[in-house]
Amino acid sequence: MLSAAPAANAAPDQSVSQAAVARPAATAAKPVPASDLGVLALSCPSGMLCVWPNTDGSSGRCTWVNADNDWRVTPVVCSWTSSQRVKAIVNNGTSTTYDGVCLYQGANYSNAQVWVAQGYGLTDATGWTLRSHRWVRPTDPC
Repeated sequence: MLSAAPAANAAPDQSVSQAAVARPAATAAKPVPASDLGVLALSCPSGMLCVWPNTDGSSGRCTWVNADNDWRVTPVVCSWTSSQRVKAIVNNGTSTTYDGVCLYQGANYSNAQVWVAQGYGLTDATGWTLRSHRWVRPTDPC
């Protein structure tokens, strides 16, 4: 599972280029603070999780404010995920209850793939096959 968050020793105003997070089965990631995502043209409204089928944010953005156990059915349908991989993720959540969001390959939160801290985003040209997500508390595993 890939994780994205600030390094423990990074100053709050520093741009973090590499970090690892103490989440179960976490590996190194290259997160970008959400405030720096403007240079990548990835715009995500406050309080939302956003995903794109591209790394430049040029089209196809899907957004959520709540957990969703299946992106291919209502209330929020992100239909392109049935045929395309997610190549950009931004967690612009603002809840003080949750510190991140877990994203899963399968419906109903099965097969955790990525954890992204609040205020951070990830891009990857290869991307991830994703279908569900949920917000998690600091002590919750994905």
